[in-house]
Amino acid sequence: MSRLLVLTPGELTRDPRARRAALAGKAHGLDVIGVSVGLDGGAPVPLDGVQIVRLAPPRVTTALRGAGVGGMQASRPLVRELRGLFRLARLATTTARLARAARRLAPVEVVHANDLDTLPAGFLVARRLGARLVYDAHELYSDQEPDPPRLHRFVAERLEGALARRAGAVVTVSEPIAAELTRRLRLKREPFVVMNCPERTDTAPEPAPKDGPLRAIYQGAMGPGRPLDDLLRAAEAAVGTHMTLRIAGADAAALRAAVRGRGLDDRVEIVPPVAPNRLLEGLRGFHVGLIINRPVTRNDELVFPNKLFEYMMAGLAVAVPRLPGMAPLVDGEGIGVTFEPGSPESLGAALSALAADRDGVARMAAGARRLAVEQYNAEAQSAVLVRAWGL
Repeated sequence: MSRLLVLTPGELTRDPRARRAALAGKAHGLDVIGVSVGLDGGAPVPLDGVQIVRLAPPRVTTALRGAGVGGMQASRPLVRELRGLFRLARLATTTARLARAARRLAPVEVVHANDLDTLPAGFLVARRLGARLVYDAHELYSDQEPDPPRLHRFVAERLEGALARRAGAVVTVSEPIAAELTRRLRLKREPFVVMNCPERTDTAPEPAPKDGPLRAIYQGAMGPGRPLDDLLRAAEAAVGTHMTLRIAGADAAALRAAVRGRGLDDRVEIVPPVAPNRLLEGLRGFHVGLIINRPVTRNDELVFPNKLFEYMMAGLAVAVPRLPGMAPLVDGEGIGVTFEPGSPESLGAALSALAADRDGVARMAAGARRLAVEQYNAEAQSAVLVRAWGL
């Protein structure tokens, strides 16, 4: 039986894309093993049949996270560059630890390295074991924040390009990002595109209530291009809409205080995040799924997020910013509405229009669900993964 080694910088079972790769490997008869470093601080969730070696994050990372320091945030130039130096040092340490742990799991035929944080280790392990290296670029790594550390970006871009060109295959999340990676990394061929689609569910989703307000949900995380304020301002502008926010990694008390501060208690609800293996369950009973990315980086401009396909599989219409990644699918297939990026008022107007056209919302939701079942699901995408693995 061929063996697939999956490397992740965070907890493998909580990374939706890495988790789907592991499940795809099992479905195609591979023995799947994994090594992950807990850089995201997440606790494991069930993933039967996959042996996972877990490495603790570096102590400095844990201390900085506990102190609320680090991450992607605006800083003075000196602090910004020091943060970049720390990231490079952490990458070197992570590479050594991942490579040492992964080599003990030999033999393997394919090494699937998720994100740049695991690419150097994946390269070393694949070369030592004679395995095929597949680099899974979840995003444009050097374009994750509006003002990245200069030295870190310079080194990371060149390291990523050098190793990606030596990989057996590169995989990414959408055609626009594949084209951008080809140009940036000077790849000889465009990456394989495996979209971030959830597993197909054949059971029809529970219908949302026909009466009462339009029920909209945002299920995801905040970041430089996804400010909470955009959601709250949109809620103020939306007529006939009730908004539920399920935000991973956020301080729920602070979120509720922000809602109260705007007098939106009767229109916005904060609910706890759900486990990665229960994301679709958390979308039951809603009409519309929200995406709010601002194009503050090229990454955000071309984004094709997990939540878009999760909303579709759950049978929700969608409201997304008019960006070159998502808009062609949403407008072209008629599964939702698009709004002016970075304009909460435009999102509020779009939601008001949906609230006044419930039959239209039902048609959009049915179309989204049909596309998800027929095409945009993990089972359909796994065939591309198998080709990338060379199997």
